Amino acid sequence: MTKHLFFRAPVLMLTEGDPWGAPKGGQTTFAKHVLTAFGSRLAVSSYCDDEAVPIGKWIYRPYEGQPIMFLNRGAVTRVNDKKPIIPGRISAYFKARQFMPQIRQKDFSGLLIDSPEMLFAASAYKWPSVCFGFAGVNNPIANSRYPWARVFGPLFERCHIASLNRIKPDLMIAAADQTAIEEFHNRTGHRLDKSRFYQFPTRVDTDLFHPMNTATVRKDLGIPLDFKVFVTTGRLCWIKGWDLLLEALVHIKKDYPKVILIFVGDGEDHGKLEIRAKALGVIDNIRITGFIPQSEVVRYMNAADVCLVGSHREGWSLAMCEMLACGKPIVSTNVSGASDMVHDGVNGFVVAGRDSSVYAAAIKKAMHLEHADDHSLKLSEKYALNKLANDLSKLWAPLRSLND
Repeated sequence: MTKHLFFRAPVLMLTEGDPWGAPKGGQTTFAKHVLTAFGSRLAVSSYCDDEAVPIGKWIYRPYEGQPIMFLNRGAVTRVNDKKPIIPGRISAYFKARQFMPQIRQKDFSGLLIDSPEMLFAASAYKWPSVCFGFAGVNNPIANSRYPWARVFGPLFERCHIASLNRIKPDLMIAAADQTAIEEFHNRTGHRLDKSRFYQFPTRVDTDLFHPMNTATVRKDLGIPLDFKVFVTTGRLCWIKGWDLLLEALVHIKKDYPKVILIFVGDGEDHGKLEIRAKALGVIDNIRITGFIPQSEVVRYMNAADVCLVGSHREGWSLAMCEMLACGKPIVSTNVSGASDMVHDGVNGFVVAGRDSSVYAAAIKKAMHLEHADDHSLKLSEKYALNKLANDLSKLWAPLRSLND
């Protein structure tokens, strides 16, 4: 490829997960969405599991027919249902720091960062303009799946704030609601410039996530048509609240013996979940799909009578955005963004607290809501991926200039 493709210096997106691969959560999905929205106006550095892509060298890598300037920081070995011995965050930081000299040799009009680990590696360098994206404003270390790491939560957050103030971002966007953002500023002592801090909800690819015929997808997935079906998605870990959903299932089963709760995903709590389901007497009423492509996730969502979110904490839930785009009623715990996406008694319910009987009662009511599908679809329009480029360009000059 010739250099004239970038007569304007591109914006560099420094991310952890490979946007070319299948997304494994909200953060990697956001990176993929940004790449889809801006294409070759971006340069990208990330992990890469494709052995054909050289490591530590700038190349042009095709994405949806466009040449993307790309630097591969190497592959990452993942065991999907187990915690790695060395937390991924630590590995991500050291890999990014290792390749930062090669990354910084290039000329970029701005830097888009989507994680604290990338921030820590980049903050020692000067950049013309920086946008930092918060994948939610919860403290990820204080809520870590590694119990031993949680004690380092306050230190991690202090380092995070210090690194942001060192790199001086022109824009900070947060996938969280305003209540969560205010709680974050209070928790961190208002040490960031709030005038540069914006709420920026998660987006959903409505070309991929859309309504399908429920009977058809149930037949394809081997789900009986006469069963009540509930679907939840995401990693099987404690913070997603799978225990609440199992306990609610016990209550539901008393009124609806033909019921199935489908966990779309996998994770380190797979075994614990099955043990708990056996103890509660609902092991025959659950299904765990394992990690599956998004083209399969959308079919399971469309098979549901009601979609469920039982999380203790979320950013702006990608799963809920996808559920809305499938036109489904949702029952959720009161996590960030839930009240914006779920209107009580219209397209679902937001349940305060973690009482399983209350949660189960909300599910029963949600099954009988009229026009929930229409309302969910209407709400999903403002989170559509096709609006991301315009919305983000309005907030950050480097992307706006690339749009001109």
